[in-house]
Amino acid sequence: MSSGTAEVQEQLPRHLLAMLPCPLKVPLEETFVRQQNEGLWSELDPQEVAFEGNANQHDFYKTVDGFESEDELPEAVITPGISSFFHQSFRTRFLDHDVFADAADYTPNARFTEIGMKDPLGRVTLLCVNPLVIVADKARLGGLPEPRSWSDLLNPAYKKQVTMRGHKGSFCETVLLTIGQSFGQEMLTGLGRSVRQGLHPGQMAKLAGTDSEDATALYVMPYFYANNIRKKEKVSIIWPEEGAIASPVFLLAKRQASESGRRLADFFTGAESAQLYEDAFFPSPHPSVQTSVPDRKLLWMGWDLVWNRDIQKLTDEANAAFLRGFKQEG
Repeated sequence: MSSGTAEVQEQLPRHLLAMLPCPLKVPLEETFVRQQNEGLWSELDPQEVAFEGNANQHDFYKTVDGFESEDELPEAVITPGISSFFHQSFRTRFLDHDVFADAADYTPNARFTEIGMKDPLGRVTLLCVNPLVIVADKARLGGLPEPRSWSDLLNPAYKKQVTMRGHKGSFCETVLLTIGQSFGQEMLTGLGRSVRQGLHPGQMAKLAGTDSEDATALYVMPYFYANNIRKKEKVSIIWPEEGAIASPVFLLAKRQASESGRRLADFFTGAESAQLYEDAFFPSPHPSVQTSVPDRKLLWMGWDLVWNRDIQKLTDEANAAFLRGFKQEG
């Protein structure tokens, strides 16, 4: 999709725009295509359904504020994290007017009920979460203790020894919002002092445990990528005491969808897809799944930040607090 708002709107598929984390895109798209080949989606025009890698959608997210009518939007949109779909302009035009509705017709399992991740306002559908953990390079830590909690990352001994997800001076909003909410803004500045660089998680998985000059002692990364580190014997995967940070993957399903749109929502909220999420190390709230992820706590920023605050302003403030520490020299 091109970056201009008008061009993006013209190219948006009518039924589905699924912007998915890399570990989910392949299994979900393969399953959908298999069903298409079996004739289960014969009423859908293949050109009106799009599976995209979310990492490539930076320009698209910049255009979300420009949508003015629900007719410009697909019947179903999948978006990870707390993205521009939750900014004030999109909220006031669409989310606050019940254009979308929670499509999950089940009570979440105990893990998700405990932390209250089901949208209390019934506007968006939680499909799964991407849990973020800490990975420690045993050799690079030397005699330093491994961190056990998120606050341990502020240890001055870890200065410029942490890598986390970032791109061109902007860092993972879910990590920053969650840590800011849980521990305060000052911790964000301290975390910034500890972080050396921002990379894609796939790059982290290749670096961790190696002798590369770009490698660091610690990484904040998704559990999926932690389990795909090439030099796995040289690292420790640490599930922090407060919980792995829960980065959500949401479905925005139109309340007034066509039959095809409702079937697409059923596909993504059904048991088969929920098991695909789990198999990729993305815990699902579906009650029937067999989990592939340790049954440990998840740390969720809370719906108060999303629905009762200006999330765009909070994200900008969190990034600014982090960058104050990140840019410090010496």
